[in-house]
Amino acid sequence: INLKSGAQVADFGCGTGDFALAAAKAAGADGQVSAIDIQDSALSSARSKARMAGVLNIQLIKANLEVYKSSGLPNESQDAVLLTNILFQTENKAGILKESFRVLRQGGALVFVDWLKEADFGPARGWRLNENEIKALIEKEGYIFQKKIEAGAFHFGMVFRKSKVYKVESL
Repeated sequence: INLKSGAQVADFGCGTGDFALAAAKAAGADGQVSAIDIQDSALSSARSKARMAGVLNIQLIKANLEVYKSSGLPNESQDAVLLTNILFQTENKAGILKESFRVLRQGGALVFVDWLKEADFGPARGWRLNENEIKALIEKEGYIFQKKIEAGAFHFGMVFRKSKVYKVESL
């Protein structure tokens, strides 16, 4: 996604922080990564990894991202939002996508990576959606599909751009 020095990035459902750490290194000292998760253990692990790597530009936030404005991030404040292995875990996928849309700047990148529906490894298949289902769900929330990205043997990835102003408050 070509993160530039100084980029503002939100990692929704950061887990143990691997993607947040990579984003923080790409954003550099002038950038900021908000690593957000609902689990204390995940945030603790992300904190430890950041300290061990000497990365100081990661802010850890505990939040239920299914709830609108729960991230605490300002409207249109992020250059990129990462959604990695998060949507398969929730029934309220639209809630997470609405929050990502709120915090993402116009033209900003939504980077989506999740489990392949047909992969032999990973969470229960009933929880997973295929690429076309995910693409339609994300586009419904106001994003424009840009490209597929390589995500390994068990995952698929896509990049979207924020396309329009969407007044979630009126819903």
